Amino acid sequence: MMDGLIRRAGMLAAAAQRRQVRRLAARMAELLGSGAVEIVDAKVVVRGRGLLKRWLSDPGLRFLSGGLK
Repeated sequence: MMDGLIRRAGMLAAAAQRRQVRRLAARMAELLGSGAVEIVDAKVVVRGRGLLKRWLSDPGLRFLSGGLK
C-alpha cells in the first residue's frame, strides 16, 4: 500500500513539474517572440539570434531567468 502511495506522489510531482515547465516555456515564447523555445527533458531551451543582447537590455527576461539556476 505504501509503495502505491509513493508511486502516486511521484506521478503527481512529475505532472506538476511538466505543467510548470510548459508554463515557463509559454512565458518565454511570449516574451521573446522571435526565439525558438523548446522543452527538452524537463528543461526549457531557447535559441535564436540576438538573445543575449535582448536578455541584457530587457529586465523582464533577466528576472524570469533568475529563478532558473
